[in-house]
Amino acid sequence: MKVGDLVTLSTRCLLTQSMWKWHHKVWREKKNLIGIVTKIEDNPFISEDTSDNQKLYYYVKWMNDGPSGRWGPSPYAASYFWRKDLKHVK
Repeated sequence: MKVGDLVTLSTRCLLTQSMWKWHHKVWREKKNLIGIVTKIEDNPFISEDTSDNQKLYYYVKWMNDGPSGRWGPSPYAASYFWRKDLKHVK
């Protein structure tokens, strides 16, 4: 995945507790959730236990309305996603 790719949330991400609101909107209300990857950064907190999925932060700009980050709407939560939280739009 690279900057400029069109993405949406993966099923893995939608099934997390912090995404319950978006789970309902995407699956029940059939809302199209499409965004573009705007920035990719290295995780500054990498340790030997960090998985490959968590080594990069992906920042997404949503076309309409979308989640601010993988941790939900908390004002203290970071606004990034991990690779397995996103999938390419078909």
